[in-house]
Amino acid sequence: MYFRTFLKRGVKKRKKSMSAGKRRIFTLKNKRHMPKWIAFLAACLCRLWAWTFRVEVVDSHGFLKDGRRWPLVAAIWHNRLLFFAPLIPSEILKKSAVLISASRDGEYVSTFIRFFGMNVVRGSSSRGGVKALLDMINVIEEDHQSVVLTVDGPRGPKYEPHHGIIGLAQKCGVPIMAASVNAKHRWTLRSWDGLQIPYPFSKVQLVFGKPFDVPIDANDQAMLERLKNELMAVTED
Repeated sequence: MYFRTFLKRGVKKRKKSMSAGKRRIFTLKNKRHMPKWIAFLAACLCRLWAWTFRVEVVDSHGFLKDGRRWPLVAAIWHNRLLFFAPLIPSEILKKSAVLISASRDGEYVSTFIRFFGMNVVRGSSSRGGVKALLDMINVIEEDHQSVVLTVDGPRGPKYEPHHGIIGLAQKCGVPIMAASVNAKHRWTLRSWDGLQIPYPFSKVQLVFGKPFDVPIDANDQAMLERLKNELMAVTED
């Protein structure tokens, strides 16, 4: 009887250790921080992938050419972020910062995106919003860097911009510019934002809209509608 009980306990312990071993195989999901070597490899893969693209730059207002209206707040959709940094010239990235959510997934993205030379501000409307806003104001006013915001992130709804960007532009007195990465031939993931991954060697457009100012007495909802219209004008789905 005692021997049978001992065997049962041994089997349970082995099952627990085996299940724990299985969990240890997939440790990234349980880690707060992405190992830098993984982020580095991912960044290299993303650069190599983007290198195969046939890139067409649509910049009729001269943003890349002469840095006009610098600094500013660049607005993009969440599903375009992955290949935005690899396609932007390094001299632009070095004087830009991107807002990434304070979640675990955001921690992975921030580790990844730092390998492209961009500064990172952590926070979102739901977590660390006030600190993130103050940090972005400091980046613009003190460091004279532009800020990139995924305006429908971090949770959506897809293609619905949030109000934070309007307040930031008003407070700092800088314009907003819509930007997008468009690819007709692509994979679309089954995430809430429909993350887009262009096919290798496909034609990809990097599009910049016309920067527009946000008056201090402007109606927030009206400016949000204008921002959405500007973003949809440079977005091709």
